[in-house]
Amino acid sequence: MFARLTRFHQTCVRGASRLLLALAAGLSLSVAHAQWPDKPIRIVVPYPAGGLTDIVTRVLSDEVGRNLGTTVIVENKAGAGGQIGLDAVLRAPSDGYTVALVVPATMVTLPLTNPNFRIKPLEQFAPITVAVDTFLSLVVDPKLGPRTLPEFIDYAKKNPGKLNYGTPGVGTSFHFNNVMMARKLGIDTVHVPYQGEVKILTDLSGGLLQYALVTNTAKPFIDGGKVQPIAVTSATRVVSLPDVPTFKEAGSDFTSDGWVGYVAAAGTPKPIMDKLNAAFVKALRTPAVRDRLTDMGYVVSGNSPEAFADIVREATQRYSDVLKAGQIKLN
Repeated sequence: MFARLTRFHQTCVRGASRLLLALAAGLSLSVAHAQWPDKPIRIVVPYPAGGLTDIVTRVLSDEVGRNLGTTVIVENKAGAGGQIGLDAVLRAPSDGYTVALVVPATMVTLPLTNPNFRIKPLEQFAPITVAVDTFLSLVVDPKLGPRTLPEFIDYAKKNPGKLNYGTPGVGTSFHFNNVMMARKLGIDTVHVPYQGEVKILTDLSGGLLQYALVTNTAKPFIDGGKVQPIAVTSATRVVSLPDVPTFKEAGSDFTSDGWVGYVAAAGTPKPIMDKLNAAFVKALRTPAVRDRLTDMGYVVSGNSPEAFADIVREATQRYSDVLKAGQIKLN
C-alpha cells in the first residue's frame, strides 16, 4: 500500500514538474516576444544597391526602425534572380531579425517558370505587408495613331498579328501581364523579348515596336512626346501621370501584378509578425515616407499579412492558367 502511494506521489510530482516547466517556457517566450526587438534588424534586398526596390527599402528603413525602437540595416545580396538574397533569409533563424524584400518575380513568376529557382514562397516565407503597388502604363508609338484605349483596341483588331510589343524577357511578369492584357482586350499581337525597359522605349519611339506595358521609367519618354500614353493599370490615376486614365476609366477591367513587399522566414512567431506588420504600416502612413514613395511613382499600400498571401496565391493561379493554356512558351 505504501509503495503504491509512493509511486502515485512520484507520478504527481513529475506531472506537476512538467506543467511548471511548460508554464515557465511559455512565460519565457511571452517575455521574449514582449522584449523583441533587442538588437538590429536586417532587411535583405536581393538586388543591387541603387535600384528602385533598394531605394524603397531605404526610404522605409529608418522609420520602421524608429517604430520598433531599433536600428534597421539594409543589406544588398544580389544574384541568381533573387535566389541568393532569399537564401540568406532562409538560413537565418525564424526570429524576425532578418526580413527580405520580395516582388512578383521572386514570389510568383520565377517559382513557376524556372526549375532552378528553389523558392517555395508561401511555404518558406511569412508575408509581412505589401509596401507599395506599382503600375504599368500602356504606351504606343505616337505615329501609330491611337490616342485612347478603344482606338488602340480597334486598331489592333483590324491588324491582327501585325503589332509588336516588347518586354524584358520571356516568362517575366511583364510578359505574363502583356499576355493577360491581350486576352482581356481580345487582340492578337507579337512578343519581342528585350534586355531592359530603356531599350524597349527607345525602339518604341523609333517605330521598331508598336506598343509596350512599362513602369514609370517611361515618364521622361512620355513628357518628351516620344511615346503616347494610353492607360495605366492602377486602380486610380497616378500622381506622376494625372492626365492618363486608368484601364477601368477607359472601359477595361485589366489590372497588372506589380508590388514591392516584405517577408520573414516561415515559423516566425505571430506576436513578432504582428509587430513587424504594424511597424511597416505605420511607416507607410508617415507623410514624409508616403510623399516620397508617391513622388517616385508608387501607390502606397500597407496591407495585412493575410491580404498579401491572398495576392500571391491569386497571381500564382492566374499565371498558372496562362502557362497551362500554352500562351507562353518557356522553351
